This record gives sequence, structure tokens and C-alpha cells, in this order.
Amino acid sequence: MMETGILKKLAFDHIGISVSNLETVQRFYSQVLGFTTQEEEFRIQDHNIRGVVLVNDQGVRVELFERKGSRATPPADPTESTLTQGMFQFALSVSDVHSAFARATSLGAASVMSPRIAPDGRTLFAFIGDPDGNLIEFIQRESRLK
Repeated sequence: MMETGILKKLAFDHIGISVSNLETVQRFYSQVLGFTTQEEEFRIQDHNIRGVVLVNDQGVRVELFERKGSRATPPADPTESTLTQGMFQFALSVSDVHSAFARATSLGAASVMSPRIAPDGRTLFAFIGDPDGNLIEFIQRESRLK
């Protein structure tokens, strides 16, 4: 039986992403995805890490970490990425998948998977890639299709 006390108020806070170049990826998340508020900037000197926490107008947070010597391991595409265990994508809820996808790709996001209907037959989705190839899904749930 699940604890209903403190876990009942459990909510998603942020996602952390290791990046190759903090300025380049920060610019992408700001200009392409609307994470325009810089909530925090930080350094972890002992590990040669620097980073930033960005927030969008809806309060969604992205924490970007740059560490010298990190290695890229971008997934090939949404389907193939499921062959590697661990987190391989994150999704952003949008009111119009087609418009969000068109805008993001026109501003330099990689087109990974064009808008389409999900297997449930009621949800629209599309995938883009950030400058490091991290997969970002745009999702438009059925309630927003009406």
C-alpha cells in the first residue's frame, strides 16, 4: 500500500541535462523553447561543473550542466532510444503540436519526428532535438484537441 502522506503532494520539479556547451544550449532552451528566466547560475569547482537553472512561464524548470570531459550519448530516434535503459526523452505539453514543431524547427531545432497521432489514437506528438541531440517531445493531449 502506498504512503498517502508526503508522497500525495509529489510533483515534478525539474529535469537535469548534461550539455556540451552551456551558452549554446542555454540559448536554444531560451530562444526556441521559451525558458527565458534564469533562476540560478552555479559552479561546482571540485568537479569542473558549471550550470544554470532556467524556468519558463508555466514554471517548468530545466537545469543545464556543463562538465569538461563529458561524453555525448544522444539517442538515434525516439524508438531506437528505448534500447538503452535510463532516461531518453522528456515531454513538453503544448496547445498545438504542429505550430510548436514548426516554430522550433524554424529556429534551429533538429526535426526528429514530425507531428503524428500517438498509438492511443487521441494524442498528437512530435520530437525535436536540442543542440546536443537530446530528445524533446511536444505532446498535445486529447483534451486540447477539441
